[in-house]
Amino acid sequence: MIVTRIFAADDGRARIERRQVPMQPDRSGRPTSADFPALRLFFRDTPPSHVHDQHRAPQRQFILVVSGAGEIELDDGTRHRFAPGALLFVEDTTGAGHITRTLEGTRGFAHIPVGPEFDITRWPLA
Repeated sequence: MIVTRIFAADDGRARIERRQVPMQPDRSGRPTSADFPALRLFFRDTPPSHVHDQHRAPQRQFILVVSGAGEIELDDGTRHRFAPGALLFVEDTTGAGHITRTLEGTRGFAHIPVGPEFDITRWPLA
């Protein structure tokens, strides 16, 4: 399972990298991750054609895209498309931030904020 991480690099610019969720077989042999603490869970809909101009993530959180399609634009002009099933981890809470756009339909999200002890950089790069 791949997670797209959006973070602020040392120069303050938002970057994207892909991380692999570490998994081990459970008792039935299915790959399963370790548990990690989450602070809460909430849902959000973003309307068609919505553009959220340059902004930073309000908190470190996983975001699961459940409907619609959108993109994230970094300040270098690169655009990254996300559709249902995409799993993001946003932590560019400092720096320049990024732009998000709804491309198709209403984008629906499940947000799962995590505490400061969670360190996704321990997960291997994909």
